Amino acid sequence: MTTQPLQIETIEQILATATSQSEAALNYAQKAQELAETLQQKDLLAESFTNIGSAYFNLSKYDKALDYGYRALQLYEDLSTTPSKALAMQVIGSVNLYLGEYDQAHYYFEQAAQIFERSNEQHAHSIALMNIGSTYLYQGNYQHALQYYFKAKSIQEANRDESNIPEILANIGATYHALGNSEEAIEWLKQSSERAKQQENLLVQIATLINLGEIYSAVGRDYKAIDVLLEGIELAKSKDEYKQYLWQAYLNLSNAYKKVEKYREALEAHEQFVQVKEKVLGLETERKIKAIELNYAVQKAKHEAQMQTAQNRIKQLENIVTMCAWSGKIRMDGKWVKIEEFLSKRFGISVSHGISEEEAEKILKRINNESQSGETP
Repeated sequence: MTTQPLQIETIEQILATATSQSEAALNYAQKAQELAETLQQKDLLAESFTNIGSAYFNLSKYDKALDYGYRALQLYEDLSTTPSKALAMQVIGSVNLYLGEYDQAHYYFEQAAQIFERSNEQHAHSIALMNIGSTYLYQGNYQHALQYYFKAKSIQEANRDESNIPEILANIGATYHALGNSEEAIEWLKQSSERAKQQENLLVQIATLINLGEIYSAVGRDYKAIDVLLEGIELAKSKDEYKQYLWQAYLNLSNAYKKVEKYREALEAHEQFVQVKEKVLGLETERKIKAIELNYAVQKAKHEAQMQTAQNRIKQLENIVTMCAWSGKIRMDGKWVKIEEFLSKRFGISVSHGISEEEAEKILKRINNESQSGETP
């Protein structure tokens, strides 16, 4: 009995640690699952499923991410821990966003946002709002995207929460760029880059610098574009997981060098672009194939569920028995048969006969009436 609190505490520590990325997060979350199953802690098992789904998403294993997201959501149906349920919805929404199922993604993000708001989970609420903004951005609804990004920004600033401000600022910049407002986009991206640098958030730094380079080049500020792209490239080289961003950076750099007539540098950047792209495209192609396969699996599951519902309905209709309102006979295989025959052939039920008290009383009354009417006066 004394070991149980320690074990539960260990699970919670594992779940907290599982917010890191990739294989380490998956390993921690799977350990949490094993402990939760051993202790039969349903709420912690659901939470571990959510973390496993999140880890798989970070590893680009979207089919498994979706599977564990739905498994967590199913467990949460019987639990009252609604903020944790909303986290599972975030995982499902993220997979749908990747697949381009924007309406589905929006639905799950919206549901999660409502739960977080009711639970006063300010940080999680802001993330959900940012995700909703991204669904609008991908759909080309830029004004709505900005509306949700600014809502997310306001919540984090009101709570002095800087953790996701760089991402929000980068998304605002990307939205203004999509609207064709380059100068506004540059200002927001510069803020994002500065905040990301303060937080040592390399991923956001790299993405922001590459976007800035593209925009600077588009507005004719080519030397500035070269500077920020070279900075982004150096950061992306620091870790293998960031090298997927290099090919776009090298392509933008090559174009910027050409515009300032530095053709040797442009050629070198283009050669780097080709080399990196060949490696990255292999991974991207694999991911796209997996995404197509997952999308097909999701659509197939939906179709099978619809077919099963239709088959169940047909069976229900087949089980409807038609009885003649006058004779009491049953229609079976196109013929009208007595109910005794129907029960015998359809269900193998043998029928015996008796008489109810009500009918016995009616017959007795009729006999008495006939007997009285036959008497001579």
